[in-house]
Amino acid sequence: MDRQKLYNFERKIISLVYPNRCPFCGKIISADEYMCFSCPEFLPYVKKPLEPIENVSRFYACCFYAYRAKKAVLGMKYGGLIYPVEAFARMIYEKIKEELKKADALVPVPSGFLSVKKRGFATAEKIAERISRLSGVPVLKALKAQDDKQEQKMLGMKMRLENARKAFYINDKADISGKKLILIDDVCTTGSTLSVCAELLTNAGAKEVVAAVFAKTYSISRNRIESKKFYKKRVYLK
Repeated sequence: MDRQKLYNFERKIISLVYPNRCPFCGKIISADEYMCFSCPEFLPYVKKPLEPIENVSRFYACCFYAYRAKKAVLGMKYGGLIYPVEAFARMIYEKIKEELKKADALVPVPSGFLSVKKRGFATAEKIAERISRLSGVPVLKALKAQDDKQEQKMLGMKMRLENARKAFYINDKADISGKKLILIDDVCTTGSTLSVCAELLTNAGAKEVVAAVFAKTYSISRNRIESKKFYKKRVYLK
């Protein structure tokens, strides 16, 4: 049984107890699906290259952080939903297939202790684990977060960078020397977290650091115009 078939088989077993749902609208879907038939039409996909992030070789995002994509992220972060993890992992996997062929490991951006305790799981780590199951690329916990890590969402751009530098450090037990790594996270706002994490990994010996997330905010992207076009077409969406 190949990796994809095994992955789908495991999901079917789990769905017998926990029915699989579309993370973007909540409809019950089959175990081998990660979203319903209609939701792709209502997602604000990233279609153009994003602005580069310092210390990151290449940067990928599946959707902009808006509409149903944002709703799914919030459901995972604050609603305790696990369905979005499966969808985000599958979408990132499809987006970075070529990068995965060259990568030595996936490195999740670590969550703070309080976030994990509150949510029950580390979001980026769970997404990275699912991508690993799909691709065969191992997860390497090369980064750690300080126990008192402050969340970035309430901070301005300058404070985000300062906070990120204080929030993360290298796991001394992880061997990253000479490796090509893919940083995984759920959402990117200013890019400060990914930049600092990539800098730490590079200084610790990583050969290259690529970053991939499910969603990117519009704030600093030249693709912001796509938001306006999408909004005009989907004004009825929540």
